Amino acid sequence: MARHLALLGLIAVMLAAPAAAKESGIPRLDEHQFVPVPAITEPFMTTFLQMSLGLGGTLNATQPLFSPIDSTLIGIVDSNQFLTGIRFRYQYGVKNWLVVSLRINIIGRLGTDTSSLLTDGITGALGFELGWMMRVYRSRSVLVSGSVSLTSASATFVDVSDWFQAQMAGEDANLVRPSTSLTGSGGVHAAWGINRRFGLLGSLIAGYGESFDGTGDNAWRSDVRFALSYEAAQDLNIPLGLALTVGRNENNLYAESDAATWFWNLRVAGIGRSDFTAGVGLQSAYFDSPNQSDRVQQLEIRLDMRYFY
Repeated sequence: MARHLALLGLIAVMLAAPAAAKESGIPRLDEHQFVPVPAITEPFMTTFLQMSLGLGGTLNATQPLFSPIDSTLIGIVDSNQFLTGIRFRYQYGVKNWLVVSLRINIIGRLGTDTSSLLTDGITGALGFELGWMMRVYRSRSVLVSGSVSLTSASATFVDVSDWFQAQMAGEDANLVRPSTSLTGSGGVHAAWGINRRFGLLGSLIAGYGESFDGTGDNAWRSDVRFALSYEAAQDLNIPLGLALTVGRNENNLYAESDAATWFWNLRVAGIGRSDFTAGVGLQSAYFDSPNQSDRVQQLEIRLDMRYFY
């Protein structure tokens, strides 16, 4: 709790401070104006405030149900989940080659029916990430930056199935289990303005820290993403931009699986103003969960806005 309060105090100071970055507005390299992409860490030295709301769920997910008495398989039950996420990000340009950022993630997950509530329970997570990014190289059409960050997160799990099985076995167990995690990460991020219509973004992040599984073991995490930015205004004569992001991560802090997650994200955004953009995105993710009998697909719709200072 003390760490969270300290981070909240820091963001208040950052919001009150005047922006010192030389770059402002929607970033541009050579002739291409990049569509802001919340799904990837961009390398630009800009100051902005970003907010997003995500709603989604899993599709056709099932899970084996075992007897609490002798662990025999009873059957396969539906295990779809409803997911919601509220995300805030503030990035402040200290210099034209250095920015500091703060992210706040609020994640919720619960079963959509009785069977999934019993087998998967309810999860709520709150995370704070403080990061620094420094420009490493810049030319007319290419920008490369490096970053380091520290993430502090807490989660609360309500696991009815495990609690009931422990009670049947005469063991002590808590229905509600809190957990915390602290992770350090480093990354490399790049952008390339290919031409007036297209730009390319790339991000590679590796981290090491605690997991939410209650064992106290540390784990490595990795995240690789690429995004294609398309300035549709060049062809459609309307101020719109499209961005397609694809990526893969392992040991995602807010996921229940340590297996690899593959995903894509398609975003459409209005870019008529240089200091403000708003858009909608559709994200689909695929992963193998240890609690699921099949490969899980997860769909999420995200509404977001970003204001540049």
